Amino acid sequence: MLSLGACIVFFAAYQQWFSWFALLAVALLPVFSLVASLPAMITARLALDNPRVLYLGDRQELVLFYGSWLMPTPPWRCKITIEQPLTLRRWTMKEVELLPTDHCGELVCRIRRAWVYDYLGLIGIPMRRGGECRTLVRPNAVHPGPVPDPDAQRITVWRPKPGGGFAENHELRLYRPGDSIQQIHWKLSAKTGQLILREPMEPLRGRLLLRMDLSGHPGELDAKLGKLRWIGGMLLDKELSFQIQCLTGNGVESWSVSDRKELQQAIDGLLHCPRAMTGTLQDRPERAAWQFFIGGGPDGA
Repeated sequence: MLSLGACIVFFAAYQQWFSWFALLAVALLPVFSLVASLPAMITARLALDNPRVLYLGDRQELVLFYGSWLMPTPPWRCKITIEQPLTLRRWTMKEVELLPTDHCGELVCRIRRAWVYDYLGLIGIPMRRGGECRTLVRPNAVHPGPVPDPDAQRITVWRPKPGGGFAENHELRLYRPGDSIQQIHWKLSAKTGQLILREPMEPLRGRLLLRMDLSGHPGELDAKLGKLRWIGGMLLDKELSFQIQCLTGNGVESWSVSDRKELQQAIDGLLHCPRAMTGTLQDRPERAAWQFFIGGGPDGA
């Protein structure tokens, strides 16, 4: 606008061909810029491609992909919104910044109001943009403090060990067709005149249960999920399967866990759930041989 104003003053003061040429060139410059920029503006596209998984405290910037077909990249502008349903937080960004990974939960990133401009930045049109991008911020393991020993639970029943093999306890019974010959007790069979089998037995343990409420402020949620990850890993290290019960905004959610993959799936499932606004599982007694209620306090309970 300053250049155009200066050319108008110059033309009014010096009405010769050069002043007219300068005025015409400056006046038509936006049109020329639009025509030259139009192919790049039409083919320009903006998309988000953030990592699917991060851990609490990771430093990761928003990943924006922008390009146009066979043309230099024209200037653009957009607004990015990030929502975290678990903590009910929302951010608005106008440029590339670090993702908010200070609390656990799913980050839903969307591009809003994306505009692309001609090379002079004077004329803009709405730009094509990709869909939303989701990033899961997982918790780090947090030691919960004293935890009752799950090995101290009472063994109620013994059952035959699937597939046989080594076992500290055995049960004697008569041979049945299909049994392994290696398990026959030959000395006892010779005394009794019947084939006697030594069947390996294993303890049938009662149910192990981890319970928690998906409630509280973001710091409490981080602590609860971190403790769940630590206690679940401890139980799996002892080769113990267990169940997880959690009160969420969708009701009581349950998972059966027997390995690390299922534990991670359960934690990821909780990160997708809404918070429970009222109620607690502590008011709903549950029978189990061993159970632990995970709280958000420093002592784990």
